[in-house]
Amino acid sequence: MAVLYNTALLDMMYATMNGFLHATALVASANVPAAQFADLAINWFMPTVVDATLVEQAPDLDRGHYPGDFGTMEMNVNALDHITRTCVEQGVHSDQPRLMKAIAERAIAEGFSGKNYLAVFEIFKKATHRS
Repeated sequence: MAVLYNTALLDMMYATMNGFLHATALVASANVPAAQFADLAINWFMPTVVDATLVEQAPDLDRGHYPGDFGTMEMNVNALDHITRTCVEQGVHSDQPRLMKAIAERAIAEGFSGKNYLAVFEIFKKATHRS
């Protein structure tokens, strides 16, 4: 079990680092210094928005309960599309938001349209089938 936990935490580390690095590249396209963005992203956004939300909603993952009260998967696909377009417009690598959008679109296709973004957990629990 320790090896699985370690692998899961490494997965989270790389996903978090890539999210931060990609977001920093996006604002850098407008000459925003990384240190300036890091203060907002790491010192405010992560603990206030991300950390609190994940801790609070983790029990919903266990129950498969993803109410769309504060935003649906459709809304999130629109946001991911906006992020992708902005990356293209700013000349920033756009594969990461495209992948996130594709995963959200798969969740919609599997019936989670009116659920919140945490419903992608159901997609992540399934093996990826390559064609």
